[in-house]
Amino acid sequence: MLPPIDEDVLGKNPEFANVYKTITDSLLNPDGSTKGDAVEKKRDEVREELKAHRLKATRLHLLRQAIATSIPESTSEPDLSHPLEKPIRRTKSRAQSSAANTQAPPVLPPELLDLLLMIPVFLSKASSMPPDSLALLLGSPPFTHLPTYFPQIATLVSTRLTRQASTLARVFHPNTNPSYIHRSIPALHTTVTALLSKLSASKASLSQSRLQTTHALTRHLAQHTTAMALLLRALEAKHGPAARSTELRAEEACLDAQTWALASEALLWDTRREVYPPEARRALENYRRHLRDARRRLADGIKTREAELRDFGVVVAAADGDKDGDKGDHGGNKSKERTMREMARVWREMDTRLKEVRGDLDRLA
Repeated sequence: MLPPIDEDVLGKNPEFANVYKTITDSLLNPDGSTKGDAVEKKRDEVREELKAHRLKATRLHLLRQAIATSIPESTSEPDLSHPLEKPIRRTKSRAQSSAANTQAPPVLPPELLDLLLMIPVFLSKASSMPPDSLALLLGSPPFTHLPTYFPQIATLVSTRLTRQASTLARVFHPNTNPSYIHRSIPALHTTVTALLSKLSASKASLSQSRLQTTHALTRHLAQHTTAMALLLRALEAKHGPAARSTELRAEEACLDAQTWALASEALLWDTRREVYPPEARRALENYRRHLRDARRRLADGIKTREAELRDFGVVVAAADGDKDGDKGDHGGNKSKERTMREMARVWREMDTRLKEVRGDLDRLA
C-alpha cells in the first residue's frame, strides 16, 4: 500500500504533488507493484507457485491437526501396562461431563488408535526420513493396518474438519440457523477473500480519513491562531499604550475641569464678599430678625381679632388644629353670627345714607 501524503504538503509543494500523482496514477499500483512491468508474468508464475506450495502446506497442516484431534477423549489416553505408571486424567467441565454421561464416545480398536497417534508424527517427519527407513516403517505395524482402517480414519477426519468449518461459518454468519450452517461451508473461501479485500479498503479509507482529519485540524488551529492574534490586537488597542494615553488625557481633562469648578466657586464667594460687605450682611440679618418679629406680631394680632370676632358670633376659618375644637360651639353661635351680620349690614346702609345726607347738606350750604 502506498503511503498517503498530507494535502497540506501537496498544496505547499506543487511539483512534488505532480510527481506523486504521476507515480500513483501511471507507474505504481495501490499495493506498490509496478504497472506494465515486463517481468510481471514471471512474477505471477512465481506467485502462483508459492500459492500452490502454501496451499499444500496448509492442507498438510490441517490434515495433521485434524487427525491429531479426532481421537475421542475416552480412548485418547494410552493403556499403560506398567503397574507404577498412572494415566493422567484430563479435567473436564461440568458441561463436558454431563455430555459424556448422556452420549459415550465410541471405543476405537487399539490398531486404529495407534494409527491416529502415529500418522501426525509420520506426516511431519516423512519428508526428512531416508527411503529405506521410510519403507521399513510403512512395512511395520501399525502402518500395515492402514488400508483396513483407512475408511474409519477418513470418516473421523471428515467429521473433525466439518466441525471446524461449521464453527468458522458460524463466526462469519452468526444470525444463520444452526441447522443450515453447513450450507455456508462451501462459500468460506469467498467470504474470507471478500472480508480481506474489505479490510484492505477500510484500512486505506481510514488512513485517508485520518489525513483529512489532520489537515482539517491543522486548518482549524491556524484559524484559531488568527482569531487569537486579532483578539490580542483588539485588546492591545483597548488596553495598550495608545488607550492608556487617551485615558490619562481624559483624567487630566477631568482634573482641569474640577480645578476650574473650584476656582469658579472661590471667585463666586469673593464676589459675594465684595457685593455684601460685613455692614450690609449685619443690616440684612437685622432686617431678617425684624421681619421674623413682625410676622410673629401679625400672627398674634390675627389671633386676637379672630377671638374678638368669635365674641361677636363671627367664626373665621381656623387652622386644622382648631377645627375640631370649634365644632362643638359652632352650632350655638350660628344664630348670633347671623344677627351680627345683619347689624353690620344695617350699619353700613345707615353710614352710607348718612354720608349722602352730609353731602347734600354741604352742597346746600
